[in-house]
Amino acid sequence: MRKVVILGATGSIGRQCLEVLKDQNGFSVVGLAADSRWEELLDAVVRHRPRFVAMVNPEASRCLAQALSERGCSGIQVLQGQEGVSKLAALEEADIVVHAIPGFEGLRSLLAAVQAGKTVAFAGKESLVSAGDLIARTMEVTGARLIPVDSEHSAIFQCLAGEDRGDVSGIILTASGGPFWDKSLEEMGTVGPAEALRHPTWRMGPKITVDSATFFNKALEVIEAHYLFGVDYDRVSVLVHREAIVHSMVVFKDGSVKALMSYPDMRLPISYALNYPARGQALTSQLDLAGRTLSFSQPDLLRFPCLELGYRAGRMGGTAPCFISAADEEAVRLFLSGVIPFTAIYPVLDLALSGYAPVSPSSIETLEREARRGKLKVREIVESGAWRA
Repeated sequence: MRKVVILGATGSIGRQCLEVLKDQNGFSVVGLAADSRWEELLDAVVRHRPRFVAMVNPEASRCLAQALSERGCSGIQVLQGQEGVSKLAALEEADIVVHAIPGFEGLRSLLAAVQAGKTVAFAGKESLVSAGDLIARTMEVTGARLIPVDSEHSAIFQCLAGEDRGDVSGIILTASGGPFWDKSLEEMGTVGPAEALRHPTWRMGPKITVDSATFFNKALEVIEAHYLFGVDYDRVSVLVHREAIVHSMVVFKDGSVKALMSYPDMRLPISYALNYPARGQALTSQLDLAGRTLSFSQPDLLRFPCLELGYRAGRMGGTAPCFISAADEEAVRLFLSGVIPFTAIYPVLDLALSGYAPVSPSSIETLEREARRGKLKVREIVESGAWRA
C-alpha cells in the first residue's frame, strides 16, 4: 500500500489527484492539507480518513476540527499554519508527497519534503522556479526525487526514461495558446478577468489560467525545465500546438524527436507520478489520430511577450526567477481585482525585472525577502503609472 500526502488538496490539481485515487487501488491517503476552504476539505477527509490534516488558516483549522468532531471522525490530528503543512510534507510514513500548492506560498513545504528525502509529485512550479538552486543542492544531500505533474514536464520526464542525457540536444515545450491566441493586441486591451479565466483546454486554478493567457506560465515552464532536466536555456524552445495532443518533445543529437501524446487530461500525468515507475489503469480513452490534424507554430512574442521574461530571468540567474515569479503573482492579483488591464501585465513585469539586480539564493529567508521585493515593486510601478509610458 503506497501512502500519500496531498498538499493543496482543495485546488485544481489536488481535487483531480483525489479523483484519480478514488479509481485506483494500492493507495492510502495519510495526510491532506489546504489553505482555508475547510468545507471542501471536509468531504475528502471523511472519505479517506487520513491520520493528519492541516489548514494554513487558523480559523479554518478550528472549523474543520469542530466539523470532524460533530461527524464522529476521531483519531484525525488537525494541524494549522505553514508549520503544519510542512510537517505533513515531511511525514515519515508518507511514500509520496503530492505538492500542489501554487505560488511562492508552497516553497517552505516543498523544501520540507525535499529535506526529508521524499519522492515528490510536484505541480507547484513557482516554488521550483524560485528556489531551483537551493532545492537542487538539498536533493543532492537527501536523495529526494521530484516527479513533475505539469503535463509538459511529465511528457519530457517520460520521453527521457532510459535515455542518456548526453544524447539530448534540446527540449520543445508545447503551448496550447491559451484563450487569446486568436485575438489582436487591440482586442486583448479590452478583455477582463472572466474572459482570461476561460481556458479552452485545461481545468486549472485562476492564477495559472491567467498565466496561460499571458504566456507567463510558459515562461515559468522554461525555467522549470532548466532545473528539472539540467538543460541550458538555449536548448529549451516553445511551439504553439492548439490541439494540445502533443504535450512536449525531446530532440536527440541524431536528429530524432520523441514526443508524448494523449488527449488533454491532467489525471494522466497525476496518475503517472503517483504510480511511478509503473503505470496506473486507463483513465481516458485511447488517442485516435485517424483523420486528425496536428499543427505547430512559433509563439508570437509581439502579442505574448511574457514568454521572453522566463528566458531573461533564467539567464540573469540568482534570485531573478524568484523575483519575477513573485512579481507576476502580484500583477495577476491586481488584474483579477480590476486594478490593471490585461495588457498591463507585461509592461509592469518588464519594468520590474529591468531594474532588478539579483543576489545569490543562499537561503529561504533570502528568497522570501526577494519575493516581497518583487511584489512591492509591482505595486510601486502600478501606483506610479510608469507602465503606461
